[in-house]
Amino acid sequence: MHDAEQPGMRQERAAAAVRLLVTSAHSTLRVVVVSKERLTIGRRPQNDVALDDLTVSGEHAEIVTRGTESVVHDLESRNGTLVNGLAVSRRVLCDGDVIDVGIYRLRFVVDRPAPPKKHEARVGWIDFLSGSKAGCSQRIERAITRVDGFAEQVAVLSRRQGRFHLTHLEGPTLPQVNGEPIGLVARPLADGDLIEIAGAMLRFRVE
Repeated sequence: MHDAEQPGMRQERAAAAVRLLVTSAHSTLRVVVVSKERLTIGRRPQNDVALDDLTVSGEHAEIVTRGTESVVHDLESRNGTLVNGLAVSRRVLCDGDVIDVGIYRLRFVVDRPAPPKKHEARVGWIDFLSGSKAGCSQRIERAITRVDGFAEQVAVLSRRQGRFHLTHLEGPTLPQVNGEPIGLVARPLADGDLIEIAGAMLRFRVE
């Protein structure tokens, strides 16, 4: 195992929200907010992130957050802990890092909301994190844009006075933003928001 800490890993995360996107076999299971100094991961139910599979040790790993730095530690697990495909005993985490624990994959996501600059033309993007279009991105620059890839679930992104909003139009379930249904009104979006539509997870970002 490697005790990995690479240049550039320390990132400013003041006022940022940190989340773990938990998936298994390309299916999104849940989003876990990293709000504690010590977040435990393992098969036993008392863990903060309980993963019920024999490939996961009872106490498998932990994420320790102090200030703006989060570090994942392997707790001498049976099958080890991988970050971006590399087995590690300790690793400082960066936005977008992928942690493999047994059959589960945890994506480390840092949300850095930033107020838009006045009179600045911005372009929005939707990154598909799971589902049939996983790995693809959709550019959002028109006044109203339909989110692609969902036949029975219709949602649109609208752009008003430099801000982006998500609206549900058709489908049996409401889209969710950061784990909460958006309701029947337009929901303002911030850079880094996680969107769930028809079981697929997307990330909204602006440039």
